[in-house]
Amino acid sequence: MIIDSTVIISLGLVGKLDLIEEGIIPRLVLNEIETESIRISLKEPIFEIPTPSDKSKRQALEILGDLIETGDSDIVALLLDLPHSLIATDDKRLRSVCKAIGGNITGPLGILIHSARRGKISKEDVLEILKDLNNTGFRMSLELYEENYLALKLFYFRVLF
Repeated sequence: MIIDSTVIISLGLVGKLDLIEEGIIPRLVLNEIETESIRISLKEPIFEIPTPSDKSKRQALEILGDLIETGDSDIVALLLDLPHSLIATDDKRLRSVCKAIGGNITGPLGILIHSARRGKISKEDVLEILKDLNNTGFRMSLELYEENYLALKLFYFRVLF
């Protein structure tokens, strides 16, 4: 899983970064987290910090229409290097671009549901964490809600019955 700063910050603010079992965090994404003044401990054995190829970096900038490298361009570049990867982000533009080039998408919500299904947290914990996320300013866009509607509906149905 290639992880964007939006997911790290969201889960880090509610103390649930440990729900990400393993992943790849591009160096420029780490720089974005430091810029946000978020102090989250990232365990080195869990998170790999690769550098995308120069060719993929150039392609990513072209795809995004950007002039300078950012965390987003590094994520797109890594996706070009590692096709069909799972991308963890809440950024609408990045989600769209990554989908268009073959990436699979998730975010904090998907990570929470996955963690509950694997028994890492209880289903009730998911609701509490969602409340905590909401209190930090996390908002789910209509697009994100629609993408996750069926999974949420099935998930909540199983919580209630």
